[in-house]
Amino acid sequence: MTVDGAIEARQVVEAWQRIEAWLRDNSPTSYATLLPGAGADQVADVQAVVQAQIPEALSMLWRTIGGNTLRGVFLGNYDLIPLDLVTDFYRNRMADHEEEGTGGAEEGPPLWKPEWIPVFSNHRTSQAFVLYLDAHAGLLHRWSRYGENTYGTDTEELHSLSSYLEEAADSLEYPAMAVSDKPGLIDGGLVWQSAIEPGQKDHWEPLAG
Repeated sequence: MTVDGAIEARQVVEAWQRIEAWLRDNSPTSYATLLPGAGADQVADVQAVVQAQIPEALSMLWRTIGGNTLRGVFLGNYDLIPLDLVTDFYRNRMADHEEEGTGGAEEGPPLWKPEWIPVFSNHRTSQAFVLYLDAHAGLLHRWSRYGENTYGTDTEELHSLSSYLEEAADSLEYPAMAVSDKPGLIDGGLVWQSAIEPGQKDHWEPLAG
């Protein structure tokens, strides 16, 4: 592991620990939905499927938390995809990639690439909208089942894994300074403003501070 990789891994763990501590103290409903970290053998099973080296920062995140069962924990109202679903999703997208390589897909943005590793989704099971980590560039990108991918565009605000988690932690600890999304609570559960449904507006309590 390179020095930069070790620094990124440490930053990821520290940022997640800040998020976890905030949830424990301020949103026990969401805190109770956190899953224990994955074992080294589970991460190795994913590595056996993914056709790129899994960055140490992502491996450390997986070993620290195995996912969450209540939508809303991560910035933008994303879930951390459980590892068994990571491999399923990756296999399915690689099938699209292979079909594209044989000329079976229409021209346009790439359907998938071997170095793209799915990490977060808008729902832990449907995965219609995903944040994937480009293992080569070390940056998160958005992917949509509906073809609205934003890989390599000039207008996309790109995050490293650590900066994504650090922004979430900063937004929770200092909500008045939140930039891309505002955190709040519904019945004690963390819900980001971008995901409030019409019937929830009267129940959503923005965080103060």
